Amino acid sequence: MDYESFYQDIQGLEKSFKDKLQHVQRGFKNITKDSAAGDIKKLRKNLEEVSAVLSELSEVSGGLQAAADHFDDRAYLESGDFAKHLTDYCKEYGVDIQGESPSYEMFPFRLRIDLENQDLYINRRKIPCMRPMRFVQDMKQQIEKYTKSSFNLGQFANELATAYDLAVTVRNSGKPQPRYEFDVLLKDVYTYLAPTAKARREYDLQQYAFDLSRLFSADEPVAPKDERKFEFGTSKQTNKLIRILDTDGAEHFLGTIRFYK
Repeated sequence: MDYESFYQDIQGLEKSFKDKLQHVQRGFKNITKDSAAGDIKKLRKNLEEVSAVLSELSEVSGGLQAAADHFDDRAYLESGDFAKHLTDYCKEYGVDIQGESPSYEMFPFRLRIDLENQDLYINRRKIPCMRPMRFVQDMKQQIEKYTKSSFNLGQFANELATAYDLAVTVRNSGKPQPRYEFDVLLKDVYTYLAPTAKARREYDLQQYAFDLSRLFSADEPVAPKDERKFEFGTSKQTNKLIRILDTDGAEHFLGTIRFYK
């Protein structure tokens, strides 16, 4: 099953519907002119013509309805055809996608396919779309718009440093010889940036990963207010790694961060 095949099949019906509808609209204008002018003979003639086209229009509408009813969107999703076409179009349009049905990452967004209700969810926003090509085109525009949006790198670096310091303070609690410059897992830092469930809903890990990617890819050095430097590191704990894409679309996995003087 392929939505594009279905779409091509109904193009002729849609054109016929449009043509007949325009014919009806022109006929209605003639009818109003005839009635205003008192030309009853021409009025009757135009009414007959419009009635005939309306009958044809009803038949075309029925054909469109039958075609729409015949398209089994549940089967399209459950068969895996939708997922295959989705990934194929992502490759064609250069849109990053990772994962497998029903859950994907389209950096910096999350995609979930609701098989039960035949809906797509980008993060928590429902997208009623069964056409993979159109969905991927729209996502490409969204990603480009999101990537080009203004962002204060200095402010984010300062917030990141503050969260890092909190993590370090907790780690040093009770230790006789505390250390203040060491690697901290980025996911641990995130818990201090978004300490509550509400905060994590408003600023989820995907948004955090995207902000990290912008900091990672900054053209010029960025520093918090205290002018400390920082460096990213990796981690042997693969489940603690955060996947990002740089400005060239290259994939990186960040595990830790360290701020130092």
